[in-house]
Amino acid sequence: MGIIYYLVPDLHRRQLSLRGLFRAIKQGRGWHYCQENLLVKPKPVGGIKVMYQHCQLLTQLGYQAYPLLMGKYHGNFFDYDVKTKKIKEIGYQLSDSDIVVSPEFLPYLGLQFSQAKKIVFNQSQSWLYHQQRVKAVDRDKDFLALGYDNIICCSDYLTDLLQQYTGLQATTITNGIDHHRFCPRPEKRISRRVLALAGKNTPQLQTILELAKKRDFSFRIVDGLSESMLIDEYQQADIFLAIAYPEGFCLPPLEAMHCGCVVVGFTGGGGNEYMVDGYNALTAADGDCQAVVDCLARLEHDIQFKETLRKASQESCKKYSLARTQRQLHHFYQPLLEPE
Repeated sequence: MGIIYYLVPDLHRRQLSLRGLFRAIKQGRGWHYCQENLLVKPKPVGGIKVMYQHCQLLTQLGYQAYPLLMGKYHGNFFDYDVKTKKIKEIGYQLSDSDIVVSPEFLPYLGLQFSQAKKIVFNQSQSWLYHQQRVKAVDRDKDFLALGYDNIICCSDYLTDLLQQYTGLQATTITNGIDHHRFCPRPEKRISRRVLALAGKNTPQLQTILELAKKRDFSFRIVDGLSESMLIDEYQQADIFLAIAYPEGFCLPPLEAMHCGCVVVGFTGGGGNEYMVDGYNALTAADGDCQAVVDCLARLEHDIQFKETLRKASQESCKKYSLARTQRQLHHFYQPLLEPE
């Protein structure tokens, strides 16, 4: 049986060079350049988290599955007990029974493994800019024409969108949540605390904070936390502010729902799979900051409605389990690794 390798790109590779530094100094960006290339600490990335999760679930099923580190970035901030491999140890000459799983935003990454089966793992809407990420000679080629064999997506939303825009067929392996870890702790909840994650759409977040400053809420903005620390933040929050868009699935709001938060904000597209406005969340059109503040105002004055949303969200997110994800993984990989 072959081995499955999920390719973890070197996301925080530093590009420091004397030429680049001198150029930045001339542009008045010397300190900023040093910050970007010397002081930046690696941070958790949701898409890498899902790759580790897949490897753990596949290993439990008896498959050999490893995150394959393509550089120094390891990406495991999530307490997953998963063995990793390094590209320096494994090399690019895999067998034709092996499988490499490559992120969609680096179209050539998986193609370096000429003999292995190649799968694109689509977790975002970045493929809409596919032509800008490939060489001029390849601009008329989709993922399959480039040399990939299959495509998997983390949501039905992405699978449908990909087919709508490109005609490509993909298999959905829906993101799941560990219900044992991501769970409510009502005794820890701080009334009127609104939690948001920094990192995406900072101008929109700042606008919302400014518009809502007279509201009776305390805002807490966090970034770069380990999974256990993030769960603790979710459990303490009353409301989670979803500000990321566009999104392929929008995992943090679902995690927040599992931990008992009422979700308010943008769906990013992918969040529409589980965020239903007025039923289990309050949503606004992506980028409409005033509408988000209006949603917060509604919850400020209608506590009963807020609790109704919270109860409904707890029911809605139950189906997004790791067991479901594991079944979908087995259904997809079994024919590839155990052909009849």
